[in-house]
Amino acid sequence: MKISDLGEFGLIESIKKSFPGRSSRTLVGIGDDAAALRISPSSVLLATTDMLLEGVHFDLSFTDLFSLGWKSAAVNASDIAAMGGVPRYFLTSLGIPTGMSVEAVREFYRGFGAFTRSRKASLTGGDTCRSRRGFVVGVTAFGEIKKSEVLRRSGARHGDTVFVTGTLGDAAAGLELLQKRGKGHGSRKQKMSGFKELLQKHLRPEPRIAEGRTLARSGCVSAMIDLSDGLSSDLGHICKQSGVGAEIYGDRIPLSPEILKTEKTLKRSVLIYALSGGEDYELLFTVPERKMRKYRSLRISATPIGRITKRSGIVFVDKRGSKRRLEPGGYEHFRSRV
Repeated sequence: MKISDLGEFGLIESIKKSFPGRSSRTLVGIGDDAAALRISPSSVLLATTDMLLEGVHFDLSFTDLFSLGWKSAAVNASDIAAMGGVPRYFLTSLGIPTGMSVEAVREFYRGFGAFTRSRKASLTGGDTCRSRRGFVVGVTAFGEIKKSEVLRRSGARHGDTVFVTGTLGDAAAGLELLQKRGKGHGSRKQKMSGFKELLQKHLRPEPRIAEGRTLARSGCVSAMIDLSDGLSSDLGHICKQSGVGAEIYGDRIPLSPEILKTEKTLKRSVLIYALSGGEDYELLFTVPERKMRKYRSLRISATPIGRITKRSGIVFVDKRGSKRRLEPGGYEHFRSRV
């Protein structure tokens, strides 16, 4: 069987089955945003790792190295935030092409450091090696949280309300605009005009660390994940691991004024970007009805977009009330493409 037949998430499940046993200190293992490892009766270490490959995750013809450094740290911090934790320490492993300049690597780390310092975290080590094909970035992040506060993907229950922070689709729209600019569609000044917010959402995401901490401390949330692959895919992860389904209401999905202004220049409907664009790095979470009053007292800036149901699968309800099954449409490595 080819990996393309199995898909990214099928491959992860296959690996998970090869390691059925786990230490008594492992509270959360393979399959969530981060591993949760008990280091004392009350304290938990959160650990996550991610790779960004030139030509797959980024294109240096329209991504500056400062932004790449920032984003490399931010996407890992977002995984820690999705568990409710605080990112503390980072390790980097770089595969560097021989033709890359020292100044370019320094610019990458200048962006990486700008992010970590802004979050009171630090780079504590790593590795470098030669890459024969493109720039390769590997990042490992460590965070901390109390054992009683750890949030997982697997706690959603029938009747819970589905919330999302921020607005959706901006990063995917920003990527498309960058790709057009990189191919010479208009001048740089023209493309930047009015689109800056969308470009920034793609190049320098802002993970919702403070919101994640507030939600974790409150005890109001039954399940949470960060939106890296797209709403349709990431909600699917919560549903699968919780053994539930969901209904999502199209007229409630939060869209920014910027993406609405640029809709005519985009290839597809803005709703497609919001549902399946990916890389928003917002928090998607569920709240039981019995905890809704306490949740509202937190004054978290988030939008209720649906509810958890008993029946498996995700149903999309449009503004006319028509329903259709929503299939995962976000990015997936190794997926067969026809």
